[in-house]
Amino acid sequence: MDQNKTCLEVALERLEERPIKESTYKSYLKTLRLLNLEEFPYEKLTPRILNQRLSMVLNSNTRRKHCINLRASLGIKLPTPRATPKEYDLPTVKELHQTYEDSPYRANAFAMLYAGARLGEAVIKQPIRGNVITFDRQRNPQYQITSPKSAGPVVVPSWYADEYRATPDRDFERQHCSVYNGLVRWGIKMLGTPVNPHMLRNAFCMSLVNMGANPKMLQAQMRHHHVSVSLQYYTHARQTDIAAMMERFGS
Repeated sequence: MDQNKTCLEVALERLEERPIKESTYKSYLKTLRLLNLEEFPYEKLTPRILNQRLSMVLNSNTRRKHCINLRASLGIKLPTPRATPKEYDLPTVKELHQTYEDSPYRANAFAMLYAGARLGEAVIKQPIRGNVITFDRQRNPQYQITSPKSAGPVVVPSWYADEYRATPDRDFERQHCSVYNGLVRWGIKMLGTPVNPHMLRNAFCMSLVNMGANPKMLQAQMRHHHVSVSLQYYTHARQTDIAAMMERFGS
């Protein structure tokens, strides 16, 4: 069936049958373009050739993404590298609080910093009861309301619950790009470094670790599907402790 067809033609046929998001669809096709596979004959494609192309991608997480995309779009089984957690040189929560407390993006930034919201979840008001915010929706870049990547309740500080409840809905109705770019620019202006939404969520997570949250507590608060994802943050915390220990080595 796939004789004399290019990889792009095969991918287009396969993806047409799958109920996937437009952004995911574009990501799959982008992988073919970046790896120079669009016009490559599908019948001549082998795992060895794909591994050769992938070996040119130096970043392990990007390589992992391309592997997943190739498996989905071309149906060829490839070993998928493990994800490498991205490490940030994060300002403290206090510094981040002071950075965004008087900014136009306070509502969005604090939802990420004190409730671990993702960008799409921080641009729409979530249900709140007591000091528990239940994340059950997000606003996508097309300004449509959809289900979030992972739903669930998050316990927040009482003072923040009061603030969140009192914040007008309109403060949560900005576009994705407006909030993202605004957070980055404000971070540069106030801290001298760009701060993106994932960094704010990461700061929330690392603060929980540093305050003694166990893996199951962290999984619940971060709404991770698997505890293994949460454990990656503990690995990062231990590496920080090891680095501090080694500074004292031999002194």
